[in-house]
Amino acid sequence: MDDLLIAQEISKGNQKVFEDFFNAHKLKVMNLCYGMVHDREVAEDLVQDIFVEIFSSAHRFQGKSKLSTWLYRIAINKTINYLRKEKIRKFFVNADDAKHSIMSDDRADWNMEEKEKMNHLHKIIDKLPSKQKQALVLFIYDEIPQKDIAEIMNCSVASVEVLVHRAKKTIKNKTSNIYGNII
Repeated sequence: MDDLLIAQEISKGNQKVFEDFFNAHKLKVMNLCYGMVHDREVAEDLVQDIFVEIFSSAHRFQGKSKLSTWLYRIAINKTINYLRKEKIRKFFVNADDAKHSIMSDDRADWNMEEKEKMNHLHKIIDKLPSKQKQALVLFIYDEIPQKDIAEIMNCSVASVEVLVHRAKKTIKNKTSNIYGNII
């Protein structure tokens, strides 16, 4: 079934088509959200919001891009909006630690050193410029080809290559003295 037909079926309320679409994309969307917010529960909530948005606005899909590209644009926008709101909330309640910590994961098999390393890496990723962070998360966490990332981010493939390279270079520069090469 082509993307436009899938969107039309979803907009008509076809639960089977929506469930198939959800199951085909939920893990990648979860990886994207988690890669940007570093909190499993928040990422799960964002995934739910994103697919509710897809279900309620599928009638607006025009077929000018792939349906998955449209989905990723919605996912990135919702996640960025969440991060902006969270930044404002933290500013006002002065709670600027712990929320984005890998420590909230339920991975008991990780030792403290690994948790600290991941927490440090996530803090570095969080401080990357927005476009670098988006490109890196899509490329590393979701393993999306750079051509598709360019379409999602509405830029050239060369721009994506530069963004990913700069993000990796920043991470390498900030971690190589402490941990060696993480990325």
